[in-house]
Amino acid sequence: MNKKEILAVHEQDLEKILKRLGLFDEFENKKLKCSVCNKILTKENFGCVYPEREKIKACCSDLECLDRVKEITQ
Repeated sequence: MNKKEILAVHEQDLEKILKRLGLFDEFENKKLKCSVCNKILTKENFGCVYPEREKIKACCSDLECLDRVKEITQ
């Protein structure tokens, strides 16, 4: 079985992580969108952040979107 490292962030730390990644202002102003379905990301539907082609992108918690991100990042 292959092992993969999974990093998780508690909801309380989301603001700090987004600030560190330079995404917080966009998130706070309701302009950060899911890179897959284009929904505005909120605390309630935030799924993940991931790297793609030298950029950090974000995804909602919709399972179809998360599956798509999984395909992209493998």
